[in-house]
Amino acid sequence: MSQKPFTVGGIGAQPSLDDVVKIAQGGLVALDAAGAERIKKESPAPKSFQPEAFTAGPGPAPADAALLDAAQTRAVLATRLLTVMNGRSGVRLQVADFLTQLLNKPGLLPALPALPTDAAVLSQLADACHGAGAALQQQQPAGSGAAASPHTAAEHPHAAAAAGGPLAEALAAAGVAAPSLSAAERAVLSSGASAAAGVGALAVAGGRRLLSAATAAAALSVEALGASTKAYEAEVVEAAGYKGAMGVADELQGLLEGSKRADTFKDKSGDPGALAAFTAAPQRLGALSEALAGAYTAVRSEVQSGALAPKGTTVLSAPSPLLPSSLVELSRALLAAARDALARARAVAAPPGQEPAPPGSGPAATAAAVSEAVAAAEGRLAAAQRAVVAVGGAMLEDVTALPSVQAALAATGALQAALEAVALEAVAAVVALRALEGPPAPPAAEAAAEAAPAAAAPAAADGKGGKGGDAKGKKERKGGAAGVVLGKGTALVRAYVERAAAGMAGAKDGVLVVPPLTPASSSDAASSASSLPAAWCGACQALQPHGAALAKFLDELRAVVEANQTRRKPKVPKGARDFLPEQMAIRERAFAAITGVFKRHGAVSIDTPVFELRETLMGKYGEDSKLIYDLADQGGEILSLRYDLTVPFARFVAVQGITNIKRYHIGKVYRRDQPQMARGRFREFFQCDFDIAGSYSAMVPDAEVVAVLVEILSELRLGQFEVKLNHRGLLDAMLAIAGVPAQKFRPICSAIDKLDKEPWEVVRAEMVGDKGLPEEVADTIGQFVVLRGEPMALLAKLSAPDHPLAQHPQGKAALDDLKIFFEMLQAMGRLGPVTLDLSLARGLDYYTGVIYEADMDAHVEEEVPVADLAAALKQRLAAREARLAAAAAADGGSAAPEAAAAAAEPATPASQ
Repeated sequence: MSQKPFTVGGIGAQPSLDDVVKIAQGGLVALDAAGAERIKKESPAPKSFQPEAFTAGPGPAPADAALLDAAQTRAVLATRLLTVMNGRSGVRLQVADFLTQLLNKPGLLPALPALPTDAAVLSQLADACHGAGAALQQQQPAGSGAAASPHTAAEHPHAAAAAGGPLAEALAAAGVAAPSLSAAERAVLSSGASAAAGVGALAVAGGRRLLSAATAAAALSVEALGASTKAYEAEVVEAAGYKGAMGVADELQGLLEGSKRADTFKDKSGDPGALAAFTAAPQRLGALSEALAGAYTAVRSEVQSGALAPKGTTVLSAPSPLLPSSLVELSRALLAAARDALARARAVAAPPGQEPAPPGSGPAATAAAVSEAVAAAEGRLAAAQRAVVAVGGAMLEDVTALPSVQAALAATGALQAALEAVALEAVAAVVALRALEGPPAPPAAEAAAEAAPAAAAPAAADGKGGKGGDAKGKKERKGGAAGVVLGKGTALVRAYVERAAAGMAGAKDGVLVVPPLTPASSSDAASSASSLPAAWCGACQALQPHGAALAKFLDELRAVVEANQTRRKPKVPKGARDFLPEQMAIRERAFAAITGVFKRHGAVSIDTPVFELRETLMGKYGEDSKLIYDLADQGGEILSLRYDLTVPFARFVAVQGITNIKRYHIGKVYRRDQPQMARGRFREFFQCDFDIAGSYSAMVPDAEVVAVLVEILSELRLGQFEVKLNHRGLLDAMLAIAGVPAQKFRPICSAIDKLDKEPWEVVRAEMVGDKGLPEEVADTIGQFVVLRGEPMALLAKLSAPDHPLAQHPQGKAALDDLKIFFEMLQAMGRLGPVTLDLSLARGLDYYTGVIYEADMDAHVEEEVPVADLAAALKQRLAAREARLAAAAAADGGSAAPEAAAAAAEPATPASQ
């Protein structure tokens, strides 16, 4: 079946990094017909085309010049073609056709130099459009044998590239004409970061697969050593709050599900850091996951960008500085993960705290072979690290420098070094597990073992055999230590790695037999130990990130892990809760009562998205902005879950151009806080908002909002409640009279706000000790905050001409507002539960007038010490039934009519 080409330039197309990788691996491309027509219309007419003055360079590059390999060159061509077809650059269709033919016809890839900057690489690509430069020589991998080393180029997916003959000759032989370029077209093709994005796409896509392989290898090492998995439990990892670490820990647990080998090792080394590579695996691999996410976003942005027409020969858009920095961070994370993989390989081969094996023995030979391989891998890591340091140094030396291609090549080197480290870790774990299980029994021995129980059957019938003997026979047939039970995921990983490693090492039946399974003679031990590099090479090939075999295996492994996860006990996410049908019935009746009050006051309902642009929410909540839930960047707008309903309402009013509205909104909001379930503090919860926007007479909206609050709490019939109320103007005037500096108003407000939880002595100590207030200033504040009482009476006292608040301009204005406010509430019959309380404080700037909160009465809180509304209502119903039953028993049944009346009473949220 012929390969279906990837279509480039479709309207609205969003190419992915995987698309670039497929093209880099030899995939064909085709121009979208509609896109091609658009490019043709937007480019200059053929008659007006003016080719640039171009002089070819000195000739083909030197044979020892560093070049991009075939896959990297194809990735650069693909990315450049995507940006040309997705943009409005004015580049002619002939140029896009030429790039397509370079990708589709064999032997036409131009030799592109592996230089630090995009401009240097892409300038050579522009030269190729004139037919200049050399063609890339197709490299044939050398044969590999059992003794091959993973450090030879033959085992690497990207063999060293070399320049071939002149590109012009290859084009002529293929019947392809170079289109030439105008000066503007050269400016377009030479600009941007397509070279770095193409090379980086391979590194990032490979890194994502290698992360899964590294996690699988780490789980296999846990099995081989029997290491503790306590550090992978959800409550341990969630305490740190790193998203990447949580995902890795969950995957590790899924791989290890069903294991009886994990958590069996007792570390007697006395060194707390001996097993740090095991306990820190979620954090280290999680950091790699986060680095991959950042690099993926930066590379994808370039791949999906569109080239713009220059102004003359001046390019209008500059490449993003995030690309090289994100690739450097990816390289660092890859190298750190590789170091941990090698540390785990060492620990598996020579467990910490255990006596070393006798010299010359099989275990000693194995440990020596692993140690030698680790040293070789560390040399590769050191070379990759030097490349990363060189890029980082260049960026620090010149902060405006953008060595993006150099950063992408460094990430490629780090990826290859990490691959070898992960492969070595996997092989070391397979060797250790094979040593635990013992050598597989020969076929003849297996047949004899199967026949033995049948011969012993008469003895069992005699009563001389029985269960014990049969069980012993089964254990012997399994090979002694065959009681090692691996997790379902790690068993799959072990089989995949061992099959590949044994095949390269020339072992039979796909079983990697190495010391200590071989005879103890020094020659045999040395021979088997020497097969470790070949086994390592086989594992490298099996774990190649861009290989089809690894992709297929990871799909199978993912299916096993997901199947294991479904068998694990599910749980509600932290800070959230489920609502049972009876709870939903109560909630629906409560919402109906609340909505009824809203509508009675003429409010209309609106709805807004559960997520908003992050820029809309940020900066509106002070320090609480850190509690906003940010959504993962998917390459479009940067979004966050709403923190409340007020800011979305303000955005709604601005967007819709509304001047006056009275609206209500009941919806869920989200806060990334540490939940306190017993106190009713959740990460997901409902808010019931009632807002009045527009121009109205003074205090009219404020009075109606508080009236709505009083009516709702009354209709819900939750018991005694109090609406504590203050005015921000009174609060500021009080602090000014006491002598608090203006810059300390907000911190002191925050301290006063704690008076409902802490006694005055504790709050005063915070003001003096932590906030730096003089004692006399704090004592003056104390004389104000104790004032609370019936609104009209206390207002009259505070409004007396000789009172300090009445003499302060801001205080006098606030008192005048409160007089109108309380008179309106009194006229509406809603002033009863309201208390004027000068200790009520709010520190945020958007509180400018009346501030208030509703509290259940103290004895009610003691009677029903629960936060959940449904639970509170249930308890109240149970308590009432108990009182009725007690009264009936005491009065000889006189309370029965009351109970019957209660039973006949229409269901309400309070009585249900």
